[in-house]
Amino acid sequence: MTLTGNSAILPKELVQRLEDDRTDELQHQLAKAGNPDSCKINPAPWHSIEGNRYQAVFSWNEEKTPEIVDQNYKTLKNQKLSMDSEITAKLIFVQTGYWIKDEETVGTRLNLKGLQVIHDDRTNNDPRKG
Repeated sequence: MTLTGNSAILPKELVQRLEDDRTDELQHQLAKAGNPDSCKINPAPWHSIEGNRYQAVFSWNEEKTPEIVDQNYKTLKNQKLSMDSEITAKLIFVQTGYWIKDEETVGTRLNLKGLQVIHDDRTNNDPRKG
């Protein structure tokens, strides 16, 4: 997949699995709420764009950014993700639920944990051509 900034295009098959997990996670988050019937449910962190493709938005903690490794699983030092990044990579992420108590709102987010670079368009280096 190509991660552009904080978003990537996902295939329908993957989104279907995410939707199943989202349903379970939303039920878990609603169970924490005092009045689940009045809770607002935020939209999924993905939306259909065309055919069998979906655009997904990822998040991460700025203090603990996702680990970035090369084809040989070696950590790439001094690599940071930004909104200008365009990296073709294998993404490692988890879907987690959240409950905003003050707003009585629940939802899920896709937390990016790491990525294995296949091609980094910032440097035009393609490790497969090495």
